[in-house]
Amino acid sequence: MTNRLFSDRRMGSITILVIAALVVSPAIRAHSQGKNPVAPSKIRLATPTGSLSYLPIHVALQKGFYARRGFDIEVIQMAAGLVAPALLNRAVDYTTIPSGPATAGARGAPLKVICFTSVKLQHVLVSRPEIPAVNDLAGKRIGAGSFGTLPAYEVRVLIDKYRLGPNTIIVPLNSTNDRMIATQRGNIDATVVPVPSDLKAEEMGLKRLLQMGSILPIPQAGFATSEEKIKTARHEIVELLKATIEGIDYAWTQREATIDIISKWIKLNPAQAAKAYDSVRDTFSKNCVPTEEQAKAYISMLSSTAGLKGDVPPGSIFDFSLASEATRELTPNR
Repeated sequence: MTNRLFSDRRMGSITILVIAALVVSPAIRAHSQGKNPVAPSKIRLATPTGSLSYLPIHVALQKGFYARRGFDIEVIQMAAGLVAPALLNRAVDYTTIPSGPATAGARGAPLKVICFTSVKLQHVLVSRPEIPAVNDLAGKRIGAGSFGTLPAYEVRVLIDKYRLGPNTIIVPLNSTNDRMIATQRGNIDATVVPVPSDLKAEEMGLKRLLQMGSILPIPQAGFATSEEKIKTARHEIVELLKATIEGIDYAWTQREATIDIISKWIKLNPAQAAKAYDSVRDTFSKNCVPTEEQAKAYISMLSSTAGLKGDVPPGSIFDFSLASEATRELTPNR
């Protein structure tokens, strides 16, 4: 009787162990193979239309760097003015459009820019073909967006830096296409366009005069999120930024593959995509963190375009501690 009871108990223990092994072993196998047994974390990411300013993020999406770290990214196209409210209302988790959240943060909203993937402007000054150099725009008409837009700010800086004088006129035209057509027709003499619109400008007979990033090291795109997200999901953010840094590394080092991604994404032929890549490659950050000069340039631009009053403390709009943490954790493998 005693032996039978012991035997039954032993068999019961063996059965439990076998069942436990069957349940646990898939997770163990998945872990040993470098797979995540847990369902991917859903992340809602607000972006503008396709822009090379956040190319490393798109590269990371296309190459599966986010998925490999357990993220299922839902990309939601959104107008820049809607991004800050969407973050505050938890309609989205992150955005690649930092200007709105940064402006709101400077005014007291609990939002922060946590990463910049591009740290120089990806804009080009183009002109009518008979204008040989930037200095020859003195007294001419330069097309830009309306007051408060980035192109208008760029042109004002250009006029000051090259001492083009008070007779140089800024003509407000918000559409990039309208500005190029106006330049071609001679209604204005020059304008600022984003890459790769400069390729179309050249096809229209216009001339490239200046890479605006060479005089304006202003960061353009990256990630912004809420302070609540930073407090409650720090590990998630660090992993997200690790994948982003991997995307930056790939964009810097894998020229041909990145050109192929650009070609398919922006709908350019291979030759155009190669020109676009070569034009923007050196605008990308190395680790999501801008230099002090770049951060100051961004704040100056933001103060001007958003009409911010007084000094803007960097801490009111930036938190790069998580990007720095991601970089440190990646360093042994880079």
